[in-house]
Amino acid sequence: MIKIYNGNKLTRQPFFTDLINYLQLHDDVTLRQIKKDFAAVKNLERSIEDYVQAGYILRENKRYSNAFELLKNLDGLTLDSQIFVDDQSSIYQELQALTFETCLSNRTNKALIVEKTSISRDSLTLSNYFFKLKENLPLSRKQETLYRLLGDVNPEYALKYMTSFLLKFGRKEEVAQRRPDIFVQALDLLGYIEKNTEDKYQLKMTFNKDSLTFTS
Repeated sequence: MIKIYNGNKLTRQPFFTDLINYLQLHDDVTLRQIKKDFAAVKNLERSIEDYVQAGYILRENKRYSNAFELLKNLDGLTLDSQIFVDDQSSIYQELQALTFETCLSNRTNKALIVEKTSISRDSLTLSNYFFKLKENLPLSRKQETLYRLLGDVNPEYALKYMTSFLLKFGRKEEVAQRRPDIFVQALDLLGYIEKNTEDKYQLKMTFNKDSLTFTS
């Protein structure tokens, strides 16, 4: 099956995914065949025309086929690259094992939060969480626990309070937080801080005081 990462408005459509996998398995496909096998799809011809005009589907001699290339290697790949990949291929396994680095900044201070993720962005990190909220993508099970705590929070607003708390560790090894604070709770949930036996928080991230960079 062809899987798509970082799809756009067109390539995220369920019919697009169904169609490209259909075309991957069938040769010499006509519009009549597509209409027959996707009879329940509304505005089918309009959608196909959009895919053709965007260069994803090739129409030649009234026959349809996929016009994009499946991923062959990882050269030059970035976390934001739109990718079409066969999930039965060896390159798919290499893609799953690939690690990307993300960096979050904010306008309140110069603190940076550096995290690591896979191409799926399903791991529990702030960058992945904010990305999926922005793009209206399904959250993973772990990310849903963060959503129950923070909801559809503004990233800049959240980072203001999170980084302000993290920067306290530049002055002391243990930080007390007596009043309930969802942003501190979120940092705890992420595994970036944890409570010790004295009910104080300790930093679990690597902190570079010169660059004010917190690395998970």
